[in-house]
Amino acid sequence: MKQLIATALASLVAAACANTPPNAHEVAFACADGQSLSVRFFPAQEIAVLMRSGEAIELRQQPSGSGFIYSNGPNTIRGKGDELTVEIGRMVPIQCRAKGR
Repeated sequence: MKQLIATALASLVAAACANTPPNAHEVAFACADGQSLSVRFFPAQEIAVLMRSGEAIELRQQPSGSGFIYSNGPNTIRGKGDELTVEIGRMVPIQCRAKGR
């Protein structure tokens, strides 16, 4: 049942992202552990959607002294420039760099 709900949520987020607002942008990242992921930023709505392993994770913008932070509690992305750190629960943080930059 959880998988069905997660799949439905990912489909809804993907459909919403297909109608991307003009101020939204997507950045693809290559990570040190070999995986690829992307983040779609929606600055006007103060959210970002992390796309990882076919899963869409919505994150809310958090205050940051420098760079950016988006989080929903257990999942957080932090970045500055081309660098991105992905924190998922208690896993070791994943270090990533924007592709093509």
